[in-house]
Amino acid sequence: MSVVKTMSIVGMGFFSLCLILTVAFAETDLEAAAGWGMFAAMYGIGYSITVYIKTKGIQEPANK
Repeated sequence: MSVVKTMSIVGMGFFSLCLILTVAFAETDLEAAAGWGMFAAMYGIGYSITVYIKTKGIQEPANK
């Protein structure tokens, strides 16, 4: 299974969990809500970098 497909499957569950926990902690513990938002943002940044690198690797042989 490709890295992008695996990260997409994991990301669906992880982002859903982060959204639920962010909403759950929003009224009681703002620091916890911000922490879960940061976890989601860090995973999203890593995912976007991985996808960018993979797509650049696919496009390069066509240019040569």
